[in-house]
Amino acid sequence: MIRRVDAFDGLACLGTAQIGNLLLALPALAESAPTTGGTMGPRLVLESGPTADSGDLRRSVQLRQGSTIESFQLPIAAPEIAGTAGETRDLGGGRWVVRGPTGRSDLARLGAARPSLIVLANARALWRDGEPFVRAIADLREAVGAGPVLWAPRVALPNRIAWLTYVSVDLLDTTEGLWQSAEGVSMDATFGRHEPTSPATSEIGSEYRAEMERVRHAIIAGRLRDLVEMRQGTEPALAEMLRYTDQHLGTLLEERTPVVENRPQRYVYKEAGRRPEIRRFQERLQLRYAPPPSKSVLLLIPCSRTKPYRQSPSHRRFSRAWADHPCRARLHTVSVTSPLGVVPRELEDVYPAPDYDIPVTGEWDPSEREPIVRGVERLLASGAYRHILVHLDPEEYSWLEAPLRAAAGTRDVVWSGTDDRSTSPESIRVLTEAVSAALEDSPGLPGGPLASVRDELESLARFQFGAEAATLLFRPPVRLMGRPWFQRVIDPQHRDLLTWREERGLFHLTMAGAERLGPSELGVVTVEPGFELTGDVFTPGVVRADPGIRTGDAVRVAREGRLLAVGEATLPGRLMRDLPHGLAVRVRHRRAEERSEKEPPTLERVESEEPYGPVV
Repeated sequence: MIRRVDAFDGLACLGTAQIGNLLLALPALAESAPTTGGTMGPRLVLESGPTADSGDLRRSVQLRQGSTIESFQLPIAAPEIAGTAGETRDLGGGRWVVRGPTGRSDLARLGAARPSLIVLANARALWRDGEPFVRAIADLREAVGAGPVLWAPRVALPNRIAWLTYVSVDLLDTTEGLWQSAEGVSMDATFGRHEPTSPATSEIGSEYRAEMERVRHAIIAGRLRDLVEMRQGTEPALAEMLRYTDQHLGTLLEERTPVVENRPQRYVYKEAGRRPEIRRFQERLQLRYAPPPSKSVLLLIPCSRTKPYRQSPSHRRFSRAWADHPCRARLHTVSVTSPLGVVPRELEDVYPAPDYDIPVTGEWDPSEREPIVRGVERLLASGAYRHILVHLDPEEYSWLEAPLRAAAGTRDVVWSGTDDRSTSPESIRVLTEAVSAALEDSPGLPGGPLASVRDELESLARFQFGAEAATLLFRPPVRLMGRPWFQRVIDPQHRDLLTWREERGLFHLTMAGAERLGPSELGVVTVEPGFELTGDVFTPGVVRADPGIRTGDAVRVAREGRLLAVGEATLPGRLMRDLPHGLAVRVRHRRAEERSEKEPPTLERVESEEPYGPVV
């Protein structure tokens, strides 16, 4: 199997794959004969009839692109309906046919065979039942990974193409569109199937080709999910399929979703609240995050349109309420927002918090309230707060009062919001008085304000790496160096352990920091014993990768148990093993012995700032 991936979004992979002698640009559109006009990509010719030797029904298939032809025969089950016992069959030449539902033993055979092409032969029957179609794709991709090309015959219509590619159907055909067009039905990607108001004059293939181009552009731009959500209004079945997708393919989708992005996200539809980056943020808040222990007062404030929130006019007004208080480092400001739930100040630069937009009406439905309530409960259960302040509109957020008081227990809950304008002079006056009163009995912070900065950075590290790794990385004594937009964590030998930049939102790992993590497999990419590290790491050299690695993660590169380098993952851990070609790790620092004599030394420490001072 030869497959190259140039870009991916959701489970869709943009690139090329070779099936026999045929080189396909994926995702690919196979135009079924008969057709008129020009074609794009391979043309698919379908013929069926009984074989001479056994009498079994078989469908003769040709994938033809120019003079290159790939031919094979698909056995036809009778009846081809969902719910019957599935099967897998080897057609030879790396081609397999599958009928769902597929049993574990058959899936294991597929995984061991590493096929180049899988044909989901009863795709149309599974589609009619809805959920079985999504389950079949989930089972296949869990078993075989991203390598094999997946073809689901006779399900594609122009309005379905975005969703089908999003869930990793690589090869689509125009057969269903031709059938429905012959019955007098018109269709396009924007409106779906509809009755024509006049005799159809356009060639059906043009609708497919136009949508395929939109899909390719969406993958490159990282907007395929946006297009999928837009298309669900064209057909009730697509809205149903998207719900099943988030349910059954959610884990695979989260694996493919980067932890760092530099483009805004538009969460327009309700379905956006189920996106993998949102669920990951919420889950890591629940499972990994703990508030900085130096914070004794929790302050809940509204989010803002400007991101990150602290740069907004409203949050700057809030900050002036406690700017002169000597114990302000004890205050923990947390923004309440949809769809993320709650965003502590130290996580404001973590994707997707720093750059997203949603419709705002002031009305909170249950799906928006739930992550906020769970987030507040998590904060109060794991934080060392003595007082809770709520600077929110008491009418708009009245639904939060009961669960907040229940989670607070015996601690006081003070609402400082006086009306629907949290930034009005009166609201700011009340907020100032409430903060001053809450901080009055807070003891001074040993180590001064820098101790609070250290705690905030360690809380961020917990969110990124987990509690155990964060404890190792921040094992005292460590020192801090930098500015608010660029932080460095330094060990007693004056070596950088971690560096943080505002535009990334997460830590970069250095060689010294990687050594502190010891033999743990967390974020480790293992290369072949004879691998010579002269630059970045590509997938052919990878023998094992932590499946928890996501694109953008800080990772360690090891060979035979020895640390070689640190860098950032450009692929998820599983894709590093699934794909035979592609960049796996962009290396930042390497061991000195791994550099050639011609290469300049790599500095892990920048002598441009004086350290803040020791923080124990």
